Amino acid sequence: MNMTLVSGTVSLIIGIIVTWMTLALPEASIGLPNAPKAFPGGLGILMIFCSVVLLAREFVRLKNEGTGEAASRNPHLPKIAFTCLFGVAYALLFNRIGYVLSTFLFLEAELWLFNGRENWKVNTIVALVFSVCIYLLFAKALGVYLPMTPIIWF
Repeated sequence: MNMTLVSGTVSLIIGIIVTWMTLALPEASIGLPNAPKAFPGGLGILMIFCSVVLLAREFVRLKNEGTGEAASRNPHLPKIAFTCLFGVAYALLFNRIGYVLSTFLFLEAELWLFNGRENWKVNTIVALVFSVCIYLLFAKALGVYLPMTPIIWF
């Protein structure tokens, strides 16, 4: 199974659905009547365009390589799968344990996955500093609501 073809096809279908659903949006009652349709419609069209380019490039690459079966095995697939799992865990923990702790755990897991266990000190420092600094910037300086971590009171 060629993941590029699968992701290109799924992206194309989503782009078509987004564009089609955008046309069903109601017109604005004030101002420009098609203003609510401009941004999502543009995104849908851009997604369709990028998907078609991706699929065309992959078909050309496969044609030049023959069947392309040997090249379809992605060596990064386990990292992609773990990143998806970490993302789901992050989403499930986000409101329960707060922004700082959930982001720290997510970044720690991602950095461990990509940097390795031997760099655990650097990984931990980066994850901690990033989580706390972004929380302070958004929650305190900009006034954006982020779920509080129960053990952190700043």
